[in-house]
Order: sequence, then C-alpha cells, then structure tokens
Amino acid sequence: MSQNPARHYWGKIVSHLPQLELTAVQRESYQWFLRTGIAEGLKSISPIKDFTGKAWQLEFLGHEFGEVKCTPAFAREKGLTYEIPLKVKTKLTNLVTQETVEQEVFLGDIPQITEVGTFIINGVERAVVNQLVRSPGVFYSGTMDPATGRMLYQAEIRPLRGSWLEFLVAKNDVMSVKVDRSRKLPVTTLLRALGIASDEELLTYFKDVDTNQQHSYIQATIDKDPTKGKAEALIEIYQRLRPGEPAILENAEELMQQMFFDHRRYQLGKVGRYKLNRRLGLSVAEGDETGGQVLTVQDIVATVKYLIGLQNNQGRVDDIDHLSNRRVRRVGELVMDTAFRVGLLRLERSIREKMSLTKSDELITPSTLVNARPIIATVSEFF
Repeated sequence: MSQNPARHYWGKIVSHLPQLELTAVQRESYQWFLRTGIAEGLKSISPIKDFTGKAWQLEFLGHEFGEVKCTPAFAREKGLTYEIPLKVKTKLTNLVTQETVEQEVFLGDIPQITEVGTFIINGVERAVVNQLVRSPGVFYSGTMDPATGRMLYQAEIRPLRGSWLEFLVAKNDVMSVKVDRSRKLPVTTLLRALGIASDEELLTYFKDVDTNQQHSYIQATIDKDPTKGKAEALIEIYQRLRPGEPAILENAEELMQQMFFDHRRYQLGKVGRYKLNRRLGLSVAEGDETGGQVLTVQDIVATVKYLIGLQNNQGRVDDIDHLSNRRVRRVGELVMDTAFRVGLLRLERSIREKMSLTKSDELITPSTLVNARPIIATVSEFF
C-alpha cells in the first residue's frame, strides 16, 4: 500500500478563543458598586452639618463589610436573603466644644451577588437585567419650519442627573433656552448670568460663527433680551424658574450655582463629559465629582456656537436612536442610582433633623443619629 502524503495547511491556524464568561459583566459591575460606588456615595454627602452649620458635624470615614451570614444554597433552601452587613466608620464633631466621637455604625444589609451573577432574595433567585439608555451629553436635531421652509435646529444638554437645557432657534432668528422645559428665555440672558454681560462681549464671543449677513442670530437675540447686565439676568432667570418668590440677587446666584455647577445636584458623569468634549471639540478635564462632571461656561458657549454653525449649514445633527448615543446601565450602577443614593439622601435629611433637635451641650454618639432604615428600605424595594 502507498503511504498517505503529508497534509499541508496553507491557511491560518486559529488558536482557540478563551471561553466567554457572560456573567462576568454582572459580577464586575456589582463589585464596583461594593468597593467604589458605596464609597463615592458616602463621600458625596459627607460631612453632614446641622441646618445652622454651627453645632454638629458628622463625617463618614470609610466602609467595610461583615461576614456573609449564609451560603447561597442554604439561603435558597431556607427562604433567606444572601446578603452581607455594611458597616461605616463615622466621626461626630461638636463644633462648639470641638469634642469628637468616632464609632462604627451599621448601615443595613446589602444583597450579595452569587458566582452565576444572580441574587437570592427570600429564597428566590433573581437576576437584574442591564438597561440600554440614552447617553448623557449634547444632542442636536432639526425640524422644517412650514411657514418659511427653513430648517430650524435645536440642541439639548442632557446630564446624568440634574436640570436639562434646551436651546431653540425661532424663525425670526431669536435663540432661546428652556431650563427643565420651563418658559423660554433668550440665550443671551443665560450667557449674561454666566458672566458674559455686555453686548460687545456677546458679539465678540460669537463673531467667528455668526457670519451670515441675512441672519444675525446673536444680534437678533440681544434685541429681544430685556436684560443688560449680569445682575438683571440672574433676577430674570430666578423669576422665571421661581415665580411668586421674592427675587433677591443672592438667592438668584445660589440657584444658578446649585442648578448647573454643584456636583451634588448636577452630574454629567464621565460618559457625559467625554461625549460633550468629543462632540464640541473641547478639552475640559474629566476630573473628579467636583471637577469636570459639572457644566462650565465653555460648554454652554460651545453648544450655542455649534447651533449657530448648524443654521449656517456647518456641522451635523444626531440620530438619538444610534447606538453611539446609547449606553448600558449595568447592575452596579442601577443599584447605586435608583436605590442606594436615594437612601443616602433620606438618611442625610434624617441626620440633619436629629442634629437640629439636639443641643450642643448634650452627649450623643453617631449611632443615635444614623438610622439604617432609609437605606434598608430603598435597597429592599429595588430587589
């Protein structure tokens, strides 16, 4: 018999790919929540002071977890929840006498994730499904005006958490802005409130894009703007957003600061900051929570510039259904934003109220101020 010839492989020999671990997405995200998310949440509300800010101060120094109470199999068999206790190191300072008390307090039981990416709640195994949501950032769209036949564009700045900003162009070339879908304001009123106060400054900022001789958008908006300075603009915005309340300049400045520049009330998130920088060609550093994740004057100016450019046939609009404008919210972020953060805000309010009812000469400990029920309730409601 003739011997079989040796076989030659002329194509590429592909090595075996590593086995896919589909549950790793869930487990990695939940581990982020346990290690980093909880720490960031505690940092965002720390320190907590009483309403006067002169008597008590409570700080959260760090967190750790206790021992797991049972195994997943035992929890499934006995109808229990597979969870771990959350403990937080706290420091209470009497601001009058400068005395401090450090104590570890219990902040509730946090459900633990199993090796297969599920949770066992009262003996029932459950899975949390990831969500595909609209990404924070800036988005441009356009509609045809039936009266003039012109394309009129609009822009939206959508944060992860906080007030929406909508910029619109009318058929008479006036540019307006809506805050949280409230009544329209001229864009120049918002820009004046942010420090670009005079007409000359406004025209100088946008002279490189507002070049259409037939449609001068900034000049048309200035003519429609009832304000002529920063103080007037702040008062005008305050009256539109808080009708019926006395318009005081200090209150107006505080409202503007809280709505867009306070990281506790306004968050673009890392994704939002990245998308904003990329879309508008900015280079604002991401920073931490107090840095690049809030709005800047540069962001708003760049948004208005791009909108004027669109009206002058420069630039492109966004497709909100495109996957590049979507992002996945995994289990760790879902638990953090919809349950744990809400519980922390309720806890903060509860601690402030207790502090205000306690005199500075009384002896109290952190455990008397910290009540774990708000966090236990919101986490239990989520699962």
